[in-house]
Amino acid sequence: MKISIIILTYNRSTCLKSLLLSLQELRYEPLEIVVVDNHSEDDTEELIYQEFSNIDYIRTDENIGVSARNLGLKKATGDIVITLDDDIFGMNDDDIDILIELFDNYQDIGAVCFKVVDFYTGKLCDWCHPFKIEEYSHKRFITDDISEGAVAFRRSVFEITGFYPDDFFISYEGADLLCRMVAAGFKTVYEPMITVHHKHAENGRSNWRRYYYDTRNQIWFVARNYPLLMGLRYLIRGLTAMLIYSMRDGFMQYWVKGLWDGVRLLPKVFADRKCITKETIKNLQDIARNKPGFAYMIRKRIFQRGIQI
Repeated sequence: MKISIIILTYNRSTCLKSLLLSLQELRYEPLEIVVVDNHSEDDTEELIYQEFSNIDYIRTDENIGVSARNLGLKKATGDIVITLDDDIFGMNDDDIDILIELFDNYQDIGAVCFKVVDFYTGKLCDWCHPFKIEEYSHKRFITDDISEGAVAFRRSVFEITGFYPDDFFISYEGADLLCRMVAAGFKTVYEPMITVHHKHAENGRSNWRRYYYDTRNQIWFVARNYPLLMGLRYLIRGLTAMLIYSMRDGFMQYWVKGLWDGVRLLPKVFADRKCITKETIKNLQDIARNKPGFAYMIRKRIFQRGIQI
């Protein structure tokens, strides 16, 4: 199998250089690396042309968020496509062997999410899977989450499902893609044997973005995919949680703006609506049947400041 590694970067040339140098240690062949530069304003472009001219490089005309990841996915020619954020480290040849074994032996696996730990502390982070982290972080399971910056795909998936939604910019694009993958019969698994390290580089991050985009995009996600009653239940829980987070952390104005823009632009979103079937709903519910209860989530999230995405 040919492997493609797609790296999405924005204003993090130092981080990107370290990542590319580490990936040069991979011995597996055939391997291609694609860097998608989301219109960085630092020296990223010079870095690529001067020190890594042998890799494929795409530079956007402006920062287009998740759409830039789509450009890399369309460029990639590998049978397996690994997508990494520019501050995700630790991929090695053993990880590639595991991916090849999984995709080769299980034809219904469409994506494999990696175990993500903090670069500095080694503690688990970025956990959005429908299981208790304490009980399942070391187990393989089917998940309803796609960790967009630390995941591998069977490339043929995109020929059937299409790509991430272009208008989301960031947040809920993985959930949207996963709905289509489940509808097409593909499974997404969490694989703890593949562990990567998230450096949480702050360059290019805006501290308000979670509160705005998580609010706006869950409205759009529901509008694109869910039947009415299921969607309303989802939004009541999700929007309430985001309201509490934004009030707790002092970003209430971005929750309001996200809510307003989410509703205001619904007519445009409805143009791409493709409601999931009853069978897909059942499959999603089966995946989420062990999801922790509300009290557990309050303890884990409501009283924990500084959630990173």
